[in-house]
Amino acid sequence: MSAGFGAGGPMATDAGLLTPSAAPGAGGHALAAAGARALGAAGSRALVAVLGAGVLLLPAALAPAPVGWSVVVALVVIIWCLLVAGAGGTARGGAVGFVRRRLGFRAARVVTGLYFAGFATGQAAVALTAGEFAARVSGDAFVWAVAALLAAATWATYRPRPLSTPVRRLRLAVVLATAGGWWALGGAPDATASWWVLLPLLFGWVGIESAVPAGAVPQRTALAGTLLGVTAAAALYAVLLRPPAPLADLPLAPLALLSALVLALYCRTNLQATGARWHELTGRPQAEGTATAATLALVTLTLAHLAGGTTAVLLLLPGSATAAILAVVAVAAVRTLTNRPKEKSHDHDHHRPLEGAARPRR
Repeated sequence: MSAGFGAGGPMATDAGLLTPSAAPGAGGHALAAAGARALGAAGSRALVAVLGAGVLLLPAALAPAPVGWSVVVALVVIIWCLLVAGAGGTARGGAVGFVRRRLGFRAARVVTGLYFAGFATGQAAVALTAGEFAARVSGDAFVWAVAALLAAATWATYRPRPLSTPVRRLRLAVVLATAGGWWALGGAPDATASWWVLLPLLFGWVGIESAVPAGAVPQRTALAGTLLGVTAAAALYAVLLRPPAPLADLPLAPLALLSALVLALYCRTNLQATGARWHELTGRPQAEGTATAATLALVTLTLAHLAGGTTAVLLLLPGSATAAILAVVAVAAVRTLTNRPKEKSHDHDHHRPLEGAARPRR
């Protein structure tokens, strides 16, 4: 997943948009322009929240997939966003903070544990896909996957400095470009079709669970922008999962190597962020958590290799964790809407966001 690195938050603008005394004429045009900017900023943040490695990984693992499956997942996400927005949204404190305020610390720890388990096992799928891309040039996919995972873990442990904003932007641009390249060529070779992709597809939506603004009047423009961003992301996934007829006799080595490299880079930042969740759960050093997550990913990858499992099968693990997180947040939202508790303050979840399917976040 990736963090939003676009324009600043539109909350102050949203409040201004709803001022009854807004003047017509030039003032009205300025108001409309401010509304459009707020809508666009919120939509961009939602897009960046869910787009990332998933746009390359999911088509490689699941394509071709019926458009209807993407539509079903998108509708579930939109309904979930509306429910959570009505309960105050998650944009201020993240999913963990949202659950903590409504269900208590024990439930919040469950969400944190789901993040750790889901993203640790999810890196097995990311590394395997990177290995499969590298193997298109030469070598064995499993060997390349192990090498990518170990290199990412080593880098995350000994060079924990976050990526700069320009590098994050470049990484997102590269992963979108490589995904578009494989789509134009007819999809990544040897893609594995799956009849049960609804759960794995949820892996591509990681990030949205912490990016939903409140649905109250001052934030309605931001909520509309978020839903617009969700719709745009769903449309992109639907297109990428239905590639055109394959083209033959084209040089694929540069595209394959670039795809493997960018996925390994996502794996590095995901492992580092997963280490941060380990620290939240145990209080032990983040480096230990990164090593633990990498070990869990390596064991998962090895078992899948011995059992002949595919990336699609591996994606069931982080997909299930994502579904569980969304379910816990939904329960917290329903409890809020049912009991209407009075909240006197807002917790802020300052933990490093996780990346995976989709977007890098730090």
